[in-house]
Amino acid sequence: MDAENGQTDPRALFPLSHRESPFLDLCKTAFDSLAELMPEGDSPRVPATGARYRNYGELVRAYGYLPDDPGTTTRDLIGGMTRDFLAGAVNWRSPELQYNLGAAVNVAASAMYAVALDTNVYLINDGLAGNVVAAEGAVSHILARLTGVPASQAFGLFTFGGTGTMAYGIKAGIRKCAPESVRAGTPGDVRVVITEDAHFSHAAAADWLGIGADQLVVIPADRQRRSDLAAAEELIRNELEAGHRVATVIINGGTTYDHAVDDIAAFAELRDRLTADYDLPYRPHLHVDSVVGWAWLMLSDSALSALEPGSPAADALREQHRRVQALRAADSWGVDFHKGVGVCPIDCSFIQFNDKSDCVRLRKGGGSAAELHQLAQDFSAVSPVDYTLETSRAGGKALAAVASLHSLGRNGYAAILSRLVDAAIYFRESLGARSGMDVLNPHALGYQTMVRLYAPHRTPDSRRELHDAAASTAQMVREGNAYLKAFFTWDNETRMDVNGGGVVYSFSSKYLTTASGEPIAGLKFYPTTPLIGREHMKEAVDLLAERKAVFDEIRRAEAA
Repeated sequence: MDAENGQTDPRALFPLSHRESPFLDLCKTAFDSLAELMPEGDSPRVPATGARYRNYGELVRAYGYLPDDPGTTTRDLIGGMTRDFLAGAVNWRSPELQYNLGAAVNVAASAMYAVALDTNVYLINDGLAGNVVAAEGAVSHILARLTGVPASQAFGLFTFGGTGTMAYGIKAGIRKCAPESVRAGTPGDVRVVITEDAHFSHAAAADWLGIGADQLVVIPADRQRRSDLAAAEELIRNELEAGHRVATVIINGGTTYDHAVDDIAAFAELRDRLTADYDLPYRPHLHVDSVVGWAWLMLSDSALSALEPGSPAADALREQHRRVQALRAADSWGVDFHKGVGVCPIDCSFIQFNDKSDCVRLRKGGGSAAELHQLAQDFSAVSPVDYTLETSRAGGKALAAVASLHSLGRNGYAAILSRLVDAAIYFRESLGARSGMDVLNPHALGYQTMVRLYAPHRTPDSRRELHDAAASTAQMVREGNAYLKAFFTWDNETRMDVNGGGVVYSFSSKYLTTASGEPIAGLKFYPTTPLIGREHMKEAVDLLAERKAVFDEIRRAEAA
């Protein structure tokens, strides 16, 4: 047992008094261990300094047995586990990390998440969660007001991730077009419409809900990576004329790569027109995948007026804000507070219904007399579990979101978003001035950049690679992909993966499919920390140029 803390039986690990709880001391022990591994805290990854185990197998074997009695003090256990298991994890707050779409967590959100974890809040009804159910309602009210929807009309729920928000949107549409599905299952004539640049979770959620790949209708994208409205109309009309039921249309509200936002209002008008043209007994559900793009709602007139007039970042922010404001025209939309500007711990996703009646349709058992579940709704004034996919729901995500929203405020979120977009646009402009480099998505209004590097004998020509359908161009794309992958593999193995300093980015083997039919690869630069600025982006461009020069020299020497 833990002699140092006087723990002579297991009950010592379950303190009844919060004043006497060792929780804070154990958290401090974990943070002290992290501080020993990276004293400055700015490393892009937690170093494996002094690692006790050489690989995952050794680590699994070391912890993969159950001792009869504790072999060490609780404090030593926590310190050791922190060093052993967190080694290699990314540090989202580091200005050198541009690895992917994650979130540098707001400490206020972390604190409330931790309190909810230690209290073990089950967010299923007020009988178990107490007032934490009000935190979920507060978030829904905030999001409603940001979109101009009456707060009393909207209704939202936390869920397990972006995939969960897609599942809610699809399920709402199925309940609308095929109410018999509650008992009979999803009919084979049900269709779900998604976009060419959809996140893979769209198809995954449809699959889990019984919508097979053959029942998905895919809207092509234009050159700006926005979904083609005319093509969407033709595709949906074809489905309706074939006698199929269109349950849900999912469009983009900020794609993962380009942060592209579709014309939401135009899609809503199209949906309404087709409903009338075909005299449908239901209205297809319009869901917007805005788990990233929702953040542009935070921009206000005051925040926009503070931007430098005529700057590329100001123009991009204003246009994206204009597009995202149309979320009020959708039926539902998603938020990932644990991505990018959301700055909350994972997982912290939210599905917002602009009309609560769409959520009520999801009541377990469809609200029929033959209920599929029985919980404590008879003794609770608020019972969100009646509508949720999950029966076990943690309350921490709701408290984390409220803490973050109130500790930053609208202007705080706007400042973070503006800083990221400004840094990204500066990065693209700086990189475009270098030889042998090109940006694949100069049209993007968000803060993610896809970079293409070219072998010394090649002239950068991403426009041709993307839009020319010739077989010779397809070969050019394949050769360029091979060069880029070789460069990333080398830079990752010799620098990034060994904490060699400088920017840490990632690689995508398929940014999109080109006109020639070949997928085009790119280096993915994804700044998400509020601590990043133009100076870090300049360092990233300089380092990338230096590394490319070294890599090209190595290849020349090997070929000689």
